[in-house]
Amino acid sequence: MPMSLCRAAPFLVLMAAFLPACAQADDLASDANAGAATSPVSFGQLALNPSDADDTLRAPAGDSTLSYRGGLVVRSDDNAFGGISGLIVSADGSSLMAITDTGYWLTASLMYEANTLSGIGSLTLAPMLDPDGQSVAGNKRQGDAEAMTLLADGRIAVSFERNHRVWAYDVSTDGFEATAQPIIISPDLKDAVNNKGLEALASLPDGSLLAMTEGTMVAEDQIKGWRVSSAATAEVSLRRIAPFDLTDIALLPSGDLLTLERRFSTLGGVGAQIRRIKADALEEGAPLDGDILYRSTAGQTVDNMEGISIRTAPDGRTFVYVVSDDNFNPLQRTLLLMFELHEGATPN
Repeated sequence: MPMSLCRAAPFLVLMAAFLPACAQADDLASDANAGAATSPVSFGQLALNPSDADDTLRAPAGDSTLSYRGGLVVRSDDNAFGGISGLIVSADGSSLMAITDTGYWLTASLMYEANTLSGIGSLTLAPMLDPDGQSVAGNKRQGDAEAMTLLADGRIAVSFERNHRVWAYDVSTDGFEATAQPIIISPDLKDAVNNKGLEALASLPDGSLLAMTEGTMVAEDQIKGWRVSSAATAEVSLRRIAPFDLTDIALLPSGDLLTLERRFSTLGGVGAQIRRIKADALEEGAPLDGDILYRSTAGQTVDNMEGISIRTAPDGRTFVYVVSDDNFNPLQRTLLLMFELHEGATPN
């Protein structure tokens, strides 16, 4: 299928921020948003602790600390908006790319004031395509996209539940018109629990892909996953800390991993947790585990947190973004929250 330049332009501009070495994306940057359809978007700014001016998250264990750098509640009248389940923020923080669990790509620009997230704009949605170029949008079995990660070769890997699989997309070349390229994970993936399949992806420094399920268990407290390389596939597991379930995972510059986890109950509502897993844990063979970097408390601004992304600023500061899936439920919200990670020191 030939690429529609106007339709792909904003996506390719976005990819230029992710892949500055990609000449094709840079050449198309001047096309900006010409002729592309954007969706209406509005937002409100959020305090993390509405009843407390202290927006520092002090970890119950470990040396790292997160400090809040702004958050947004995001709204759109586009019927396709919602269900955001995976997130990548560009290296310069100017834009984001996301996926929804109804099979859509989403891109948007981000705005800041004094290193604090302050706004969002230029929202674009487009259906994801299968290997034959057919849309999977709106088909819950085929379009239940749950996680995304940027591969070493510049493609975006996306995992899907229900019809469990991982597809790669060359969006830096083809934008929204990119067709799926299957990535083989494991024959055992077909046995994953229907709505607790591949929920988290991370591209590791050695080029391998870490793919973790939400709740397909190896043992009572061990979540199943795989580490996939060109040479071999190895089963791995993550220790589950009940009542939290894994929703995403992201790589720090050090090679450590941050897990995003959520809990939900009718009486207890929603909660979020972030763990830090040391890089060498993947080589030890034991179930992955790490210090709890953050666990939400009553009154904090969280929802059904599903996506996490990390970027490093030119001055070396590390920023962590998390996004929520509103389940297309009017009682829930799409939240985008930004934090700064501090190593071994209390933030100013």
